[in-house]
Amino acid sequence: MSRALADIFLELHRDLKKVYPPKKVEAFEKEVTRLQMLYTNIKIEERHEETYDSLCKRGVELLKPGNLKDEEKLRYFLRYCGAALYDFKDNTDALKWIIRSYMVTVMFFYIITPQYFGYILPLIMVVPIFVGMRGMKKRSLNGLITACSVVPLALMVGTVHFKSIFLAMGTGYGQYVAEQAVRYNVPVEFAASLMTMVNACAVIMMVAGIATAYNGIKHNKLFI
Repeated sequence: MSRALADIFLELHRDLKKVYPPKKVEAFEKEVTRLQMLYTNIKIEERHEETYDSLCKRGVELLKPGNLKDEEKLRYFLRYCGAALYDFKDNTDALKWIIRSYMVTVMFFYIITPQYFGYILPLIMVVPIFVGMRGMKKRSLNGLITACSVVPLALMVGTVHFKSIFLAMGTGYGQYVAEQAVRYNVPVEFAASLMTMVNACAVIMMVAGIATAYNGIKHNKLFI
């Protein structure tokens, strides 16, 4: 195994002051110190040694004269090291839950949105959703940010839905259901069942959207 990452972080901590102004040094030092502590006594299993060695090589390369001045390279290295901890600790289940809750949010977003905003809004979001989903699967931070652009829209749609229900209850929920039955030319019983199902879908969409945003923020270091 190549040079230990903890030693690289120690040297990086020392060299940052030679390259960056105090404000940036303070921000970088905080992350370097955090990673140094996490990597000091970490046990790397054999199946992860290749990834660990790759990080060490990147670290050694970053410490070479001139390379440390590249702020993008430094940020990428630190994020890469932070994300790799999830793999070394076999703790990548968070990614599965983020993707699952996101897919649920998107599915109900496409079901509910057209009745309030037509088909334009869902069509506009096709590309961000597709690109974001691919990015999340590759653990890209930009992919996560792009994908989550649909979350506030889903929450907005859910809010509009329940606002319309709340306003309808002013004249009686039963009356509202009857009006919808006449509007769509379906039996009242069917309209009532459909409305209950849509209400449930809206609740699930909003809960899934909040869960996606919460876990995305909580586990943002999982992404590079």
